[in-house]
Amino acid sequence: MKKTFKIVGSLFLVVFITWIIYLNGKLYHQPKFVAHGKTEINEDVLGQLRFLRTEIRDGGADDMQQYYPEGFVFMNVLYGLSWCEIAGAAGHQSALYKEAHDEIQFSYAQINSEKGKTVFDKDLPIPYGAFYTGWNNYLLGKKLSIEDRQIRDPVEINLYNSQCAQIVSALQKSETPFPESYAHACWPADAVVAVASLTLRPKTDSPIYTGEIHKWVDRVKSNLDPNGLIPHSAQYFSGKPQEHARGSSQSLILNFLIEIDSAFAREQFKIYKDKFLTLRFGLPGLCEFPMGEDGFGDIDSGPVIFGIGGAATIVGLRTMTIFGEQKTAIALHNGIEAFGFASSFEGKKKFLFGKLSMADAFIAWANSKEITKDKMLSTDEHWRWKFQLYSLLMSTLLLLFLIKAWRVKAKLSSR
Repeated sequence: MKKTFKIVGSLFLVVFITWIIYLNGKLYHQPKFVAHGKTEINEDVLGQLRFLRTEIRDGGADDMQQYYPEGFVFMNVLYGLSWCEIAGAAGHQSALYKEAHDEIQFSYAQINSEKGKTVFDKDLPIPYGAFYTGWNNYLLGKKLSIEDRQIRDPVEINLYNSQCAQIVSALQKSETPFPESYAHACWPADAVVAVASLTLRPKTDSPIYTGEIHKWVDRVKSNLDPNGLIPHSAQYFSGKPQEHARGSSQSLILNFLIEIDSAFAREQFKIYKDKFLTLRFGLPGLCEFPMGEDGFGDIDSGPVIFGIGGAATIVGLRTMTIFGEQKTAIALHNGIEAFGFASSFEGKKKFLFGKLSMADAFIAWANSKEITKDKMLSTDEHWRWKFQLYSLLMSTLLLLFLIKAWRVKAKLSSR
């Protein structure tokens, strides 16, 4: 029995050290950039999107609807927005731009299908709610902004303008800056996306709502949580915080708030870093709950391990990239590569063995800010050494323990 235990222990040690070597190797990952015409595009992101294309067409977004209340729409919109980054970088005459545009059109059509609308209430102040119309309008605005003026569909332009007017009208009539996503339920992140969709109007040659946006920001500042952050959820009738800020929603909010009011966004980002950014075993991660507060993971947060939120950290990669925190962004990126078990095959890249395509969609969107070689993340700081030290100490301790165990066995056998 003891011999079996020692053999199993030895196998465990070999597997553990192999895993540690794998993790440390992944921390040196750099995306590959491939020339498409005159532009070098991030091949990792393209691989992720081509994996997602197969997944979505095989019913992946329908599957995600079984796990998440907005899974179908969310997966399609993240997929479309990631292709928008590709389209914005590729030349309009290139084959890659055509591929990107086709996929954006596909995702937009999926969101606007009856299947896409079915779980949302048309009779809310913003028809179908702040989540659906906010993300829908943002994707439409992005789609129009990457298209040449002469090929823009007049029907889509009119729809975009109409949805912008509906959002503004609902905000003007509401007692709260956070319109409902569902009846009697609102999440401020959805309102932020909806308002961010208004900021795309200059790129689509539409009238702008500068004054209305400024008024909305002032109202938001009057409804912050005790930490001075936009809350995770709010009372639908007053806008007052119902649940304090959380890492998952803050990471998302900041990606859009910077397009609305960059000064306010940077104030929020400073608090966000102070309250949510931390280290585990020498690597950065974003807590789901402010440091000093405890809580449990849910459908919004994804898994929460040692206080680190899965969604907060994945989307936090994009947040750190946008706010110029290159060292942290690289560490988050490569940590996700390592602990997400990234793998590539036949030009497609997936994470977590492709078992949760919603995670793949979020990771692709997070990575899409590093879309061209000139936007490649870089730092001269040595950020890996703490994790490497932890790895060495843990491996050494386990190795010494096993050597001691085998020596004891050898002495007993020689008697």
